[in-house]
Amino acid sequence: MLTNTMSLEDHVKKINLAKSKVKNSIFEMAEAITNAVNQLDNQHKDLAQKLGMSRGTLSKWIAIGSNQSLMNMKNSVPESFDTLYQLSSLDKQYHKFYGKTEGHKNFLKLFKDNLVTPFSQRKDISKILKLHKEKINKPQKNFKYLNNENVFSNSNHKGKSEIKLKVLIKSKLFFNTIVVVPLQEQLNHWRKSDLFQEINVEYPLGDLQNKDQSIFQVCLIKVRGEDLDLGIKALNSWGYNYNKVLTPKQPKSSFIDMSSDFFVLIGSNSKIKKENFIMRSDETIDLIGYAQKIGEQPYLLVGEKINVKDWIYCVG
Repeated sequence: MLTNTMSLEDHVKKINLAKSKVKNSIFEMAEAITNAVNQLDNQHKDLAQKLGMSRGTLSKWIAIGSNQSLMNMKNSVPESFDTLYQLSSLDKQYHKFYGKTEGHKNFLKLFKDNLVTPFSQRKDISKILKLHKEKINKPQKNFKYLNNENVFSNSNHKGKSEIKLKVLIKSKLFFNTIVVVPLQEQLNHWRKSDLFQEINVEYPLGDLQNKDQSIFQVCLIKVRGEDLDLGIKALNSWGYNYNKVLTPKQPKSSFIDMSSDFFVLIGSNSKIKKENFIMRSDETIDLIGYAQKIGEQPYLLVGEKINVKDWIYCVG
């Protein structure tokens, strides 16, 4: 009887080596097919027949082989052919929707945020692709600048600074500074989401951003310490880059549990220029006062009612 002289770690190492060879073979074949197609004009059908594959399958190989992002990230992508094809489709969709530069940034961000890893499966990429298609299939709006004097020119809202979120989403309004005070039930619901993009699908504050990225835009969200991860996911979902966190005052001489204390997370589209300010408390009035100092009009408060000049608030 033969004795197994290899340990578990040895077997895993051997299998992973075989997996890497499979992935390398896929890329080599994709590159070879793509080179052949580029050199053989009008012979795609003949090439597919001689390789024993349909033209549809040939097209998938070409999609992988011609995708420079995938070719440059071989160590970061899964080894499945179908998953690689899904990634090439997602990258193409991002380029089409965001443009070449921003599309590439958004694609790379999936890897940076560990939404795509070498262990991702086809269903994982399909889910991201589905969310993106839901986003691009939404009716597109022509956004324009509206200040607080003409926001409520409609007789139903005249004289008020409150408006429902659904109404805002359907309007042509945008905001450069947004403060969000989510209910705990909202946070609990967001925690069930597998992907951070799902937050914006259900709570599309990203649609209220100024489309002119040359203008500084900032979003502040108030959450408890135990929900800091959700706050960052929400900022990312709405299109803001996490910038910094404002923490409650604490004893300098010791570490304490602050999971139930409120923190303020700040996300923006660029570096905050005005930073030498202090927020006195986590009360909403102090929160929007701080937001006014670092941000620009128009201002929007989401989740609480408050009557402050130059601010619109929405609930529901």
